[in-house]
Amino acid sequence: MTFEVEKPLINRLTHQRGFVSGLELSKMLCVSTKTISRTVKEINGHAQDGAVIESRRGKGYRLIAGHLHSSDSLFNDAFRKNRLTSVERRSWVLKKMLLCAPQLCEVNQLWSQFYVSDSTISMDIKILRSMLNGFGLELVRKFDYVEINGSESNIRKAINSLLIPDGDVIATDVLESDKYKQSRDRAFVGRQLHLIETLLHTEIPYPYSVNIFSHLYILIARFRSTGRHRVIGGENYAPLMSRYPEIVRVSNQVINNFNAYLDTMLDESEVYNLYQYLISSRLNTDMSEDATFSQTVSDVTRYLIDCVNENSDYAGLHSAELFTNLAKHIRPLLNRLNNSISVSNNLLEQIRFEYPSLFDAVKEACSSVSEQFHLNRINDEEIGFITVYFAQSLESNYQLNILLVCTTGLGTSQLLQSKIQRRFSGLHVVETVALRDLEAELQRHEDVELVVSTIDLTSKIRVPSLVVSAMLTLSDQERLESAVERIRQGDGVK
Repeated sequence: MTFEVEKPLINRLTHQRGFVSGLELSKMLCVSTKTISRTVKEINGHAQDGAVIESRRGKGYRLIAGHLHSSDSLFNDAFRKNRLTSVERRSWVLKKMLLCAPQLCEVNQLWSQFYVSDSTISMDIKILRSMLNGFGLELVRKFDYVEINGSESNIRKAINSLLIPDGDVIATDVLESDKYKQSRDRAFVGRQLHLIETLLHTEIPYPYSVNIFSHLYILIARFRSTGRHRVIGGENYAPLMSRYPEIVRVSNQVINNFNAYLDTMLDESEVYNLYQYLISSRLNTDMSEDATFSQTVSDVTRYLIDCVNENSDYAGLHSAELFTNLAKHIRPLLNRLNNSISVSNNLLEQIRFEYPSLFDAVKEACSSVSEQFHLNRINDEEIGFITVYFAQSLESNYQLNILLVCTTGLGTSQLLQSKIQRRFSGLHVVETVALRDLEAELQRHEDVELVVSTIDLTSKIRVPSLVVSAMLTLSDQERLESAVERIRQGDGVK
């Protein structure tokens, strides 16, 4: 149980500035306080560079400063060695089999390092067979061997979905156990990725850079595992690549470089596969900056925005800027869905944590979009990226209205106003008022949600209030930030 809790626990502590009690963490992660305690001991016990999480009686837990910006590195291959769950074991075996497909794989070579029984192997094969059936593939056991039967296109769909999004796959011996050869291959692929960026005059952003790197790296691994790829059938790909000739030219050049590196002649389908990855990425080229969109892209984008707007909390998110930015994301997304290309989103947990209700609204909208336009299911990784566009629009649209109060209504409040406006773009100062005028101004400005004052208020008012100094110290800024966040979440100021 503790293994499944480790990464969510680290993610939660990454967002906290101080100590968090075990009770709070148990509520956040829906586990017992004992599980929290055991998980912390597990993490600290397996960390290579000393304790990761500090524990203090009466205070709780916090992430030690040196690990605040490196939580992902805590879950690398060395940290998890010999601690694989059954799910991870099957995932490792499946990746190995897909790289060998359509050739036979020896059962002993696949499972020997895990020291599991024959009955466990049989159960793994049964589960993996069910997984591969979803891609139109058949897993067959022949005595001491297993093989994956199916078309090359379906094998690629499984690789796209199950191997490519895993950013760690290129750093493990799933692909290549020879460290020198692994390093040489990675350097070559890195040069090809740089060449693509140079020829297209762009920088390929995350996660698309990881996807393309992994695709090309796995291309080498499959060639070395199988000796060659099966030819899909001499299909003419030119009509399928007519829209972006510059990307076709770049894809051809890169695959020619692979031919020279591997001393072979790869099938023409490899050019088409790389082309599909490139047009399925958010490239900062003329293609992505083109403000004209196909009817399908426009319809999907508009329908998605309308579905999110059905939630009353997000009814105002329909600006032209949101449409344009989202449509630029939807265009390659549709290509990814059509080609079963998955992406990894290492910000997913943080997005869910920061915008839980918005994420749920977008997820529901994406489900409607898939049904309306007969698309493949949009997974949580993609939903996370889409949520970011709505969150950007939400943050830029929503400003919390505040009143500033001081003894005179001028002077110090004007200084405070300038400091707040410079520091908090999400706050709108409606008025600066004297204490004696506060009640009247609150009646006149019913949209005010917070009163910020340099003096204690002598009477109760209908909205939350916060006392700060005219200098707006760092402590004041932190308290104001917390107050605003509580109001936005509907909790008020305590």
